[in-house]
Amino acid sequence: MSRHPVMVRQVCPLLPQNPQNSPDLLLSAEFVWSEEGLLELSYNLRPAYSDGDLLSLALPPLEPATVLMHGDRCDELWKHNCFEAFIGLPGSQQYWELNVSPLGHWNLYSFESYRQAGSELVEALPPSVTVRQTRRDCRCDVVLDLRPWWPIEEMPELGLAMVVEDRDGQLSYWALSHPGKVADFHDRRSFLIC
Repeated sequence: MSRHPVMVRQVCPLLPQNPQNSPDLLLSAEFVWSEEGLLELSYNLRPAYSDGDLLSLALPPLEPATVLMHGDRCDELWKHNCFEAFIGLPGSQQYWELNVSPLGHWNLYSFESYRQAGSELVEALPPSVTVRQTRRDCRCDVVLDLRPWWPIEEMPELGLAMVVEDRDGQLSYWALSHPGKVADFHDRRSFLIC
């Protein structure tokens, strides 16, 4: 008897690390993981109020409103608007960090343990990045092939996060949870364990 493929899907709100100094937004992240080695991520931003918009954010203008991005591999994307995923190996301290900008630029980093970098460059296929943006909504869809660097067929532990930059250059930090006193997306206590 053949076995059905395994797939997991979950939608999660992202919370600001400092609500008093963060824009009035509703952020969420969704993931779909399949044992074939694909991880699909969707990040959504919208104003918290019905009369709000996203014009105060430093998002690039997109025309048309939906664009398939073909960005370069770049460092320090977290210094501006950045969609982030932390992909933890169950039963291990090892994890990977994926950064994607609204322009489709990306990078993937490997860590042997908490903030202890592993190999300099993770051999990975560029993720597929699609951004849809209007005055009141921004959605970034990312499809990442985990092969060949993901070593097992088991689902990863996931930390989903976002850095939001306003037009004044102020950054706010959004994640599933903030277990420490400062924003720290590397903290495994904030990862989902499914």
